[in-house]
Amino acid sequence: MKKKNALVVGGALIVALSGCGGGSSSENPGSLASPNIKGDPSLDKISTYQSSALSNDMLECVKLYKKRQSCSLDKIRPIGVEKPGDLSISDIQERLVVSHSWMGDNFINALKSINDQDFLNLFKPLNAIVLSYDIRPSFYHTYTAAIYIDPRYLWQNKTEWDSIYKQDDFRSDFSSEFTYDSANRFIYPNSKEYVTYSNTYHSANNAWRASHHIAPGLFRLLAHELAHANDYLPPAYLSQVGDSGSVFSAMRDNANKVHTELQSSHPLTSSLLLEAAEIAFHGKSMTDQARNSTGEIAGSEFKPDGAAAFYGYSTNREDVATLFESYMMFKKYGAISDVAFISIPKTNEYTCNDWKVLWGERHRLADDNVRTKTIFVAQRLTGKTESEVISNMPSTVADVSTLTPGLGWCESRTLNTSSSFMGLSKSDVSEHPYDYLDDIGRKH
Repeated sequence: MKKKNALVVGGALIVALSGCGGGSSSENPGSLASPNIKGDPSLDKISTYQSSALSNDMLECVKLYKKRQSCSLDKIRPIGVEKPGDLSISDIQERLVVSHSWMGDNFINALKSINDQDFLNLFKPLNAIVLSYDIRPSFYHTYTAAIYIDPRYLWQNKTEWDSIYKQDDFRSDFSSEFTYDSANRFIYPNSKEYVTYSNTYHSANNAWRASHHIAPGLFRLLAHELAHANDYLPPAYLSQVGDSGSVFSAMRDNANKVHTELQSSHPLTSSLLLEAAEIAFHGKSMTDQARNSTGEIAGSEFKPDGAAAFYGYSTNREDVATLFESYMMFKKYGAISDVAFISIPKTNEYTCNDWKVLWGERHRLADDNVRTKTIFVAQRLTGKTESEVISNMPSTVADVSTLTPGLGWCESRTLNTSSSFMGLSKSDVSEHPYDYLDDIGRKH
């Protein structure tokens, strides 16, 4: 039986922007031989997925950020500049760069399983999509207009899993002084089942995955990364990108970046959470305000502030991306999000339910402030009208509900105090004891 994700700690899928992010080897941390140093993959084994006139320029482009240089528009331009109409999977396939051919195969098959034209069109601002064994975490870079995808989202069998370099996200230790952590998940509203599957191989319960198993998790990750790409080069601006200068200069010339507009009109205001996010995601030094905070206090400040996830406090770009991620997951799968601040177990021999809910909400996208901000963001990132975006949003009568404090994170998925859950008992909660190991204690 396939096992789905039980917990994502640290605020949604944690993805890096413009050289941030990372992961050092968990097998040999700090080793100079590591192919990933603080989130910067070596990209030493990459080649284009298929040969084309752009192959050499793509390979040069995707590594230029390492030299703090940007790709020249006279050599390679974003897909949508060349093809303003609907994109096909073939168009995207031409821009794939891989370290192993199976990564490209699985990526393309997942896109076919997703089968969503609006989603494909979000790839327009990209020069390339890089899939490499040493990428962790995933990130988007403004110097290259490329996204770099963690292959843990792509493997389907043990052979493929074994070819991935095993490493932890180096930001995992940034939260070590907090007494609580953040968590979120996407579930189906009626069955309360997880939408995404675990990204960690386990011989007993997660030894293989078909395309339809990896598709929802990859969709979620790509929605987040593509939000960054469309933030810097939104549909309304893409046609103005010329054929000279660098792609970074084209982004710099865009005065209407979505994150700038969102910050101006709907800023996040909690000084505690903005400060805590600097510590948790950027490694800033612990402060007295953050050290003395609790999950309950964090939740009380999070609730009215209009963020989709704690990671949105990391930067205003991540505020955009987490809102859009929630929108796309609801639009595609009808998935609703649970967000929470949870206690940290005091033992190494913990289970998922040792992480206790201190504060939590279900269906965060139905919150009035989150809804308003999401409509604002989705309209600009997709080029759709407000009415088109609203048609793919939760009803205005949809309710946000409270996750019961004191419940374990996994049992809170199906146990709650609302009437729809009153008939359930703990025996109805069937979490495999290893489900949570995919996500607890590490950043994604």
